[in-house]
Amino acid sequence: MKKTILTTIASLMLAGLGPARTWTSADGSKTFEGDLVSCGDNSVTVKLGIKQMTFSLALLSEEDQKWAKEEGVKIAAAEENKEEAAQFMDGDFGKALKKLQKLDGEAFVDYELEDAPKYFLLYFSASW
Repeated sequence: MKKTILTTIASLMLAGLGPARTWTSADGSKTFEGDLVSCGDNSVTVKLGIKQMTFSLALLSEEDQKWAKEEGVKIAAAEENKEEAAQFMDGDFGKALKKLQKLDGEAFVDYELEDAPKYFLLYFSASW
C-alpha cells in the first residue's frame, strides 16, 4: 500500500516536468535548457527551473528565434482565448453555464470552459 501511494505521489510531482527545450546562443558556443514562457518582438522569456529570465531575442540562434516567435504566437492566442472565455463566463449566458459537466468515462465531472464558444447548439424538445 505504501509503495502505491509513494509511486502515485512521485508520478504527480513529475507530471509537470516535461522535457525542456535546448536553446542555443546566436554564435552557437553555448546552450541551456528551459521552457518558453513568452516571446515578443525583441525579447523572449524562458523558465529555467523555478526562475524566469527575459533577454534579447537576438542572443539566440536563428532556428531558436524562429521557433520562439511561432510558439509565442500560439501562447498569446491561448492566453487571449482564456481572457475571452473569462469575459464570456461573466456575462448572463456564461453565468448560466457555470455548472457545466462533461462525461469522463462513466461519470460526469465538473467542466470549466477554456475557450469562449464560437457556436451554440440549441436543442428544443416538446411533448404533446
